[in-house]
Amino acid sequence: MIPINNLKLTKLKITLTFTKATNLPIFIGNTIRGALGQSLYKNHHHTYNILKVNTTESIPNPIVISAPYPSKGHYLPEETLTFYITLMGSACDYAQSVTDATQWMCKGKLANTQLINCHEVYNLEWKDDGAQHIPTCEKLIINFITPTEILINKQPPKELDFTTFIDRLFLRLSGIIDNYTKSMFTIPYKLVYNKPHIQAECDLQTVKLKTSSQPILGFIGQVRFYGDVTSYLPYIDLGSQIHIGKKTSRACGEYSFKI
Repeated sequence: MIPINNLKLTKLKITLTFTKATNLPIFIGNTIRGALGQSLYKNHHHTYNILKVNTTESIPNPIVISAPYPSKGHYLPEETLTFYITLMGSACDYAQSVTDATQWMCKGKLANTQLINCHEVYNLEWKDDGAQHIPTCEKLIINFITPTEILINKQPPKELDFTTFIDRLFLRLSGIIDNYTKSMFTIPYKLVYNKPHIQAECDLQTVKLKTSSQPILGFIGQVRFYGDVTSYLPYIDLGSQIHIGKKTSRACGEYSFKI
């Protein structure tokens, strides 16, 4: 199969250590995003303008934060906090600026921390040509790790069907690839017109969180899909790296999967 979609990805791993006992929100992604934004604004303003959240919801942010949820809440001196930042498409060109900015994140709510390390986990180009190398998959387990803002009638669903999941994933991929690469996202013909019949079993829990900026309304939990999902796996794999739904730059929408 000749790849028709591709996306460059750069992932950074950041580790901070606490110098004093500190209390932080259990949804720590919001805190990290604020600290990174302030550091970029003061030290790399051009990069800040590239990566900041767009006012148009149809244009996703080219940066994703992956952070523990729920976080410990209370940290003792010498304990550590590790999180990840993933850049996508043209935003990968600013990886060095983001790396530099992590040195100045230890202010505000993170004032009692010091940077131990920031290093590149990978720098790669995803392509959607891998499905033919995967044995037929008829059971897919998705674990939504952080609050995922996929809303139906303005509420988190208690049941998530495969079509809704894939449609939201493709919507996110198209927004990223269309805006941060030189190509346009193309859905393979057979995935549009030959959708498989997939059954779903859901164990989802609604999450409502108040934050200092935007409230978080989403769900966590597990969905098990039954049916031939093999052709969708390259996109599902990418989604596990760039998250799904809204507020992904605040660490929402992270999931893992098993086949």
